[in-house]
Amino acid sequence: MKNKIVSVKGKLRGALAGSVLMVSCTNQGEERVEGRPGSPVGSARPAPASARSAEPAQGVSDVEAENGPARGQITPMDIGTLFQLREEERVFLVDVRPGFFHALNHIPGSISMPLKKLEDQLPGFRPQFEAALADGKVIVLYCTDENCPDGLRAASRLAELGYSTSVYKGGWKEWKASGL
Repeated sequence: MKNKIVSVKGKLRGALAGSVLMVSCTNQGEERVEGRPGSPVGSARPAPASARSAEPAQGVSDVEAENGPARGQITPMDIGTLFQLREEERVFLVDVRPGFFHALNHIPGSISMPLKKLEDQLPGFRPQFEAALADGKVIVLYCTDENCPDGLRAASRLAELGYSTSVYKGGWKEWKASGL
């Protein structure tokens, strides 16, 4: 009897996880990052950490002061590049899936910053982004898989604030399937 109860609980948990995923990762208004996977748009490597400016520096031009901080770049990232950056400890990895999924499992070393809570959590994460960038790390965002637009949506918001990021489109599913 106990095994049947555990089995039902497991099925319910799986159904709940699937429902939350469907609500979180809708394709409404999905944006695309063009280019070869693992290669940034318009270049051959991920945008360097120094390629962003979250706030205008003192002495910025009048045009830059009027328009606000420079817009960050968004680049795609493939699994091989992500693995290499992780091995070299040069990545700040951000899981934008709902916190429920991050709690179940995530890419080791990632932090949870769900897209739906991005605006509320952003002030608390900015010091972590700044520290990571000061250490020369690349900010990489990921979601569930290539059909989940949340990574790109979060990257777009961070780009508006001047942060250059990469989006690992394969997401949690590709990482898990690779056995890493």
